[in-house]
Amino acid sequence: MSDNTTQRKALQQLESEPSEERIAYYRKPFMVLWAAIQETSSELQDDYTLSPELSQLWVGEQIRQVSDSLVDRLAEIAVAHGESKSNVARAANASPDNVIRRFPRLKADAAHDRTLIDDVLDSLE
Repeated sequence: MSDNTTQRKALQQLESEPSEERIAYYRKPFMVLWAAIQETSSELQDDYTLSPELSQLWVGEQIRQVSDSLVDRLAEIAVAHGESKSNVARAANASPDNVIRRFPRLKADAAHDRTLIDDVLDSLE
């Protein structure tokens, strides 16, 4: 069995697991993220007198945008390390037929300009 087939079967098996079991894999990082959003939003409330609801929404949206950029980068890395585009799509819960629409940077001639995740990582240095 090829590595591609093995990976596809593993992704299919993971997808067929009950949601409680799948959630268990990302529950802890989500709780850390949720706590970070609450902590950061309280700083926004103090600095800008935003309501708790709007400050949490603002921080959550910024995190979503950075996370989207990170997922795009992770797809590029996976393909660069030999994973099939079809399995990359499956791992991202997208149709393999639509992998280029989901990850336009995977096109052979795609521009690889800086992304939001690059800016965030640069700010950590």
